Amino acid sequence: MPMFTHVLCFALILGMPWMLHAQAEPVIHHEADASETTKWAAKELQRLLDAAGCESSPAIRLVADDSLPHDGFEIRREKNGIIIAGNDSMPEGTWALPSHGTLWGVCEFAERFLGVRWLFPGPLGEDVPRQKTLRIELKEPIRGQPGFAARSVAYLGESDREIASRFLPVLDWMKHQRLTNALHPFVTGYGHSWDDYLKPADIAAHPEWKPSSGHFERNGKVTFFCTTAPGLVELFAKRVIESMDRNPKREMSSISPTDGGGFCTCERCKPLIDTDPHGKPSHARAMLTFYQQIGEIIARERPGRRLGGFVYYNYQYPPASAPKLPDNVSLCWAPLNYYGYGLLKPLYRAEFECVMRRWSEITPHLFYHNYSTWMRSFHGAPLPVSLDILKRELPAAAQNKAWGARMVGTSAWGVNAPINYLLAKQLWNPQLDVSATLNEWLERAYGPGWRHMRTLYDELDAKMAAHKKAQSPIYKGANYEVNEEVMKSIYAPLFATMEQHYRATLAECATEVQRQRLAMFGHNLTQLHFALRKAGLIPDDAKSIFHRDDAAFAEFLKDMETTFSLYRDARGLDHGPIWKGEWREP
Repeated sequence: MPMFTHVLCFALILGMPWMLHAQAEPVIHHEADASETTKWAAKELQRLLDAAGCESSPAIRLVADDSLPHDGFEIRREKNGIIIAGNDSMPEGTWALPSHGTLWGVCEFAERFLGVRWLFPGPLGEDVPRQKTLRIELKEPIRGQPGFAARSVAYLGESDREIASRFLPVLDWMKHQRLTNALHPFVTGYGHSWDDYLKPADIAAHPEWKPSSGHFERNGKVTFFCTTAPGLVELFAKRVIESMDRNPKREMSSISPTDGGGFCTCERCKPLIDTDPHGKPSHARAMLTFYQQIGEIIARERPGRRLGGFVYYNYQYPPASAPKLPDNVSLCWAPLNYYGYGLLKPLYRAEFECVMRRWSEITPHLFYHNYSTWMRSFHGAPLPVSLDILKRELPAAAQNKAWGARMVGTSAWGVNAPINYLLAKQLWNPQLDVSATLNEWLERAYGPGWRHMRTLYDELDAKMAAHKKAQSPIYKGANYEVNEEVMKSIYAPLFATMEQHYRATLAECATEVQRQRLAMFGHNLTQLHFALRKAGLIPDDAKSIFHRDDAAFAEFLKDMETTFSLYRDARGLDHGPIWKGEWREP
């Protein structure tokens, strides 16, 4: 039995321009047993039509159609109305994920025909053009499906549950951007996990399981061990099974090593150690062998449960020959060398696609994870968008049929919303024109003066590209830190120019909403100005509109506590002065 949601809607043009007659009681229809996401989508579409000020509409029907691809939808004409059909199935199978095609179809409809843009979380970030009559060209059905089955953007504030004013709007934004982790945050699992399974008592009972270095414990937890030691794989797999049984709803279990070095190099392990393309020892074949062995046991004992394993750090490069992995194992390629704009380094740019292709040959369930346009930044520095990286990275992952991807954004929405937005859009459509989409974001956010902000971001891109090209390709943790070196190289020299672009954009803002959005960017420049001035990297210029003395800055931070403007984590907004080298937790 269909359910009806009253809406205020629009006139419609399908193919040849013509007007549909509005119904006296315009409605959005969905079946009584529709999925919860479809019911939410109907209410959301009603809200958006109301916000747009539309006055008349044909009926819109939301229907389930499981013949469509996973997460796929179709928008089509039906007599005097519109159908938005979507795959809303809950399929079974090791690699099947819940599908929400109708919800994504409604998001497409809102963006394409209502002109809605969700620029960043919260009411200020929602841009809904006012229009009494919508004119819609629908000469043929519109179909859509994602470029990746599993799509995640992290570090947006989606884990800040203690601050509901931030947490809930972030989840809504992620849902509007069609991200899997908005609805199913645990469908993937690749985190460092060895210390979840083996205990110090296990090593005490089997001292022969210690790695060749002898160092196996950190903070009371087992970190590394000899993966070829007799009996170890069997106990490890047993512990994974016990964890699965305790957590039956966990979609994927990680079997990834502890972060950092420490792998065994004993006589049994040594034949599994190769040399990577840069002449360093590679433990990739040893890790793949371990994953293979664990995967085979889990496939036999817990069929249908999937496993995730990193290929990362000193096992990030694929071996020339690799063991055949069972179908229940997915590899998550997390290329540490490319973190923090590393793909701007010529050496890594040249190798990237070949490395991606080789990993896709080793696993049909490749998952791509990178901090490519992220750096640790606590002081309001706007991160470059880096169109160069965006144009090559996710398109290559999609071309190599990656099962999914998890990209890293930032909760400093005031300056880095464009990065978060572009990453989310590319996860759905890897072939997105990122330059045109950036332009649209800036214009929708800031109004007529948006070109000044585009110039600002282009200058940041150029500065970071030059900085990375001059940097050694040898990995160091400091490579992805906005530390003193980066502040001196990029942000101190550019600050006065950024302020000029900001002022020019502000002078051309046409609405109060545009000024408020731009002010969020300005909040970050206030924080950056204070940090640079305190570090002696820029003059103490009281004429800057971003200048604050100590007392005013302290009040400023209090005002920012519940906003989306600045970077925030469990420690709050204030992380102390600009640091040298690699960040260390105080």
